[in-house]
Amino acid sequence: MTNDVPAQPSSDRRSTVALHATCMLHQGPAGFANLVVRKLNGVIEFDPHVTGSCVIRLDEAVARQLLEVLGKWLG
Repeated sequence: MTNDVPAQPSSDRRSTVALHATCMLHQGPAGFANLVVRKLNGVIEFDPHVTGSCVIRLDEAVARQLLEVLGKWLG
């Protein structure tokens, strides 16, 4: 889904978004899980399930690589 919803109050709402996603491990319905994505001090952080228990961090160089790959896949 493409709905971007601020995940939490922030002075810059563009730095944190919640994306509707699907958790393949827990087999919930499509769009049931939330994936919080935010930028903190030049680091892009992915927080599946909004729990902070398994956070994935990408520095800006790697985030740009991801952007390039996604751009190719999405056309």
